[in-house]
Amino acid sequence: MPFKNNVAYLETIKVYFCISVLIFGITSVMGYFAASSNSDLAAEMMNEFQVLKWIMELPPTMIMLMIFLKNLLACAVSIFLGLGLGIIPLLVIISNGYLLGVVSYEVVEKNGLPYLVAGILPHGLIELPTVMLSTALGFRLGYLLAISLLGKKANLAGEIKISMIFFLRWIIPLLFLAAFIETFITPIAISVIK
Repeated sequence: MPFKNNVAYLETIKVYFCISVLIFGITSVMGYFAASSNSDLAAEMMNEFQVLKWIMELPPTMIMLMIFLKNLLACAVSIFLGLGLGIIPLLVIISNGYLLGVVSYEVVEKNGLPYLVAGILPHGLIELPTVMLSTALGFRLGYLLAISLLGKKANLAGEIKISMIFFLRWIIPLLFLAAFIETFITPIAISVIK
């Protein structure tokens, strides 16, 4: 698929991408305000992250690999289980948005807004749109399955193939780049803010 075709394909999923961004934004705000009105919620979620603290004791390349694989799994599930009428990508985008909102509240309260920006912006500029792109692909597959079940013509097999190519060509490399940045550059940005 030439680059020009990739851009044209992005046009076909623009609506689904906008839906992903909207849901992510709404649930992020909901998570932030839920945490602000219930400080126990934020503390409880942050305590659950302590279970994953062992990851931070690994060598940096292993940390990067863990981040990459976690995000890769979330994106693959969002795309290819989108065939379940878009329910799985919906759950992925809602949970990610809500979690970001809760964690954002906790980080801002403890360390301030600049710390939050330094902790999210470097890798988030790549990771978040990539996750939203993955959910958009899943929403499109879910939609095409739904209309085909209603008896309307849809090239579901062709769309799955295009989604697979897009996943391999764009999603995987972007997630790898985001994991690299999160592991090696984001900590530097945070250290500058401290």
